[in-house]
Amino acid sequence: MLTSTIIYGQVPDKEIIYDWDYVIKYVKKSKDETKGTEAIISDIAKCYVGENAQMELIKFYKEAYDFKIVDKAILINLVDSLAENGLNERVKQFAAGSKHFVEHRFLDKGIRDFQLPDKDGLNVKLSTLNDKIVIVELWATWCSPCLKEIPKIPALRRKNPNIEFYSISLDRSPDKMKKFIEKNNYDWPMVFGGSDHINPELWHYLNIVAVPKYYTIDRDGTVINVADTLDEEYVLSLK
Repeated sequence: MLTSTIIYGQVPDKEIIYDWDYVIKYVKKSKDETKGTEAIISDIAKCYVGENAQMELIKFYKEAYDFKIVDKAILINLVDSLAENGLNERVKQFAAGSKHFVEHRFLDKGIRDFQLPDKDGLNVKLSTLNDKIVIVELWATWCSPCLKEIPKIPALRRKNPNIEFYSISLDRSPDKMKKFIEKNNYDWPMVFGGSDHINPELWHYLNIVAVPKYYTIDRDGTVINVADTLDEEYVLSLK
């Protein structure tokens, strides 16, 4: 791996890992998601040649797609172009396979039966809620978009008795989650998942790079929708 790749957030390891704090700063430096994403892609192209460059671009698409600060339209156009016009079949197949993975890794599939502790330390199993359609929410007290979405949940639960929420906190300590819940008197299943350092397995399984995130689960435990925001009309339509 070329040491110059550090400029767009890679750090040397057995697998490619992105330092997302660095990527955020890099994109913000451009003061525009589109320009920032284009700058990262340009740097990748400069650091590699030929097939290696195209493979690295696909890897970046795969790693960065869920990250809200990048321009998804550019990433989609990038991977579509490489799937059709890549230098060889290896590149084309990797691009097509990566896009399929990103877009379908949870949809129409069963999700893990999480069993995580609530504010009192009691484990709450996701499957105990399967008499309703469950929306698994990823959130944290440090996430301002999350704090704008969460207050919508009580009204949604009142208006649609067919749904329940299973909100997984990604905070660094359960105390932060507990204080927030008790301050707001929230009464649905809110559990502690922890930060990437506390629970890397959870973060890897869900490919967490940005929150909030919402996975709608039917009564059979199958993911039927994935979203970055709470679509109130959609949630109220669930039966």
